[in-house]
Amino acid sequence: MLRLLMLKNENIIADFKKALTVTIKSISKNDNVEVNFVNETPSIEGNFINITEPNLTSIKKNLTYLRAEADSLALEFRLHSKEIHKNFIVENETSNEIFNAVEQARIEAKGASIFKGIRANITKKHILDLKKNQSINSASSLAEAFRYVTYEKLLDIDLGKSNINYRNILKTKLGDRYENFFKDLKKQINNQELYGKKMMDILDDLNLLYNDGKENPKKENDDDQNISNESDQKNKDKDEKKDEQSENKIELDSSSSESQQAVAFEENDEIGEDSNESDFENLPEIANLKNIGDYKIFAKKFDEVVNANELCDDKELEKLRSNLDQQVFAFQPLITKMANRLHRKLLAQQNRTWDFNMEEGYLDTSRLARIIANPNNKLSFKKEKDVEFKDTVVSLLIDNSGSMRGRPITVAALCSDILAKTLERCLIKTEILGFTTKAWKGGESREKWIRDGKPSNPGRLNDLRHIVYKSGDSAWRRSKKNLGLLLREGILKENVDGEALLWAYNRLKIRQEKRKILIVISDGAPVDDSTLSVNPGNYLEKNLREVIHQVENKKIVELIAIGIGHDVSRYYSKAVTIMDVDQLGEVLLKELSEIFSIK
Repeated sequence: MLRLLMLKNENIIADFKKALTVTIKSISKNDNVEVNFVNETPSIEGNFINITEPNLTSIKKNLTYLRAEADSLALEFRLHSKEIHKNFIVENETSNEIFNAVEQARIEAKGASIFKGIRANITKKHILDLKKNQSINSASSLAEAFRYVTYEKLLDIDLGKSNINYRNILKTKLGDRYENFFKDLKKQINNQELYGKKMMDILDDLNLLYNDGKENPKKENDDDQNISNESDQKNKDKDEKKDEQSENKIELDSSSSESQQAVAFEENDEIGEDSNESDFENLPEIANLKNIGDYKIFAKKFDEVVNANELCDDKELEKLRSNLDQQVFAFQPLITKMANRLHRKLLAQQNRTWDFNMEEGYLDTSRLARIIANPNNKLSFKKEKDVEFKDTVVSLLIDNSGSMRGRPITVAALCSDILAKTLERCLIKTEILGFTTKAWKGGESREKWIRDGKPSNPGRLNDLRHIVYKSGDSAWRRSKKNLGLLLREGILKENVDGEALLWAYNRLKIRQEKRKILIVISDGAPVDDSTLSVNPGNYLEKNLREVIHQVENKKIVELIAIGIGHDVSRYYSKAVTIMDVDQLGEVLLKELSEIFSIK
């Protein structure tokens, strides 16, 4: 009976998700929209709309709230232009918060005027939110005041007594401009750009556009303005240089500090800790690989190399790891079987030989018969002799782009996990790396490019995120939960393969192992819309080819590529293509078996 009830509840949730997904796609007017249900803040990332994961309780008690949340995001997808919005972003956080709030009110109000159901859902949600927030501080709640009051004024409605405090805040702030300001906004509700300009004008009048409440420099004398601009530019250049020096100093200090901590840790703990992770993180972008064409990077300072556990708290990582194990339970026996086969092959290579007729060592029982036949014969001993087996490190570099979402990234995570465990049993060190970007279609790099006047051919124009899931010196058991991060919504974005390959190569190059193997797992060519929109169409692909060419010619690292549904042999000289992602485990272990075959 309980099982039937649980099944019924699961069906209710599944039906609700389907209905919500269809509604979102209909409202957004875009069939390419993908809806994800997540246990984090609702958001939009590229073509993905992330909605709070519903449960039976939330469906029964907060149905309208869930619908309103979905409606708002769908409307944003339909009625909001990120490109226009970026033009109004300034360096004042308070100003940006207020502007974002008023733009959100425009989106919701316009959508509410089109759809009666959406109007009811969002209005009810706002009333509920206002009732929850009874203690209002005028300094911290200015953005919220603009949001709720603007929504009211654009629709000519009343959100109730709970909104009185917010109205009073704005009446005090705007004074005589209060009524006319909202009338002017309402006239421009269908034009995001004119609406934004009107909002920026009022922020300027309120001295909120500039840091520390300074007045608009436009109001000053032209001559003074020119002198001020030149002075500011010089100071800015000096500050940037100081920032770069400061960042370099911090990195060096951090590296030194972490190294000392690692030494202390090794003395008090078992082998297998992250003893030299900081050494890898501070590598230069290009090390001993010269003349990488005319490839440029517009702004390096926004890039990051980060450990997986820094992007997610431990509880969520454990949950994601559990989800990973559950999703691929049926697939695991096959990959484990292949792993055992590789294990036996590696152990066979590490078999030991013996020196016989030694004066000491292990007793050679095969020669005891001679002593029995003639007690005058001496006992015979034997000693083990090691066969030379090259120290080896294997690095897996996994494409963390959005196109890997779903089954591909799940299988890649499992294969990497079992491979790391298998190689560790054979005393072969393994590291698992991932590469993606911090944002869709450009992040802070693109914003800086816009502020700098959009210079032509800027080079790579997105913020890179290189992720260390497992370093070569960390034990598998301490890193296994990190791979769960691959299943987290919002992690997988765009891919700049050339720089990622160079990063992984640099990490391997400085290691002490005699043999270094780098395996790249990818499902396509490098893609970053922000970069490709302002550079030649083959910009990233050309860079990838040049990096591969130099890595392969150096012969310091053995380079292998596995393409999932994509022929990567046109890039890599040693490559395998699989059309079915479930073949990844078998192909991966087969390739390693061939690499480790006795020559």
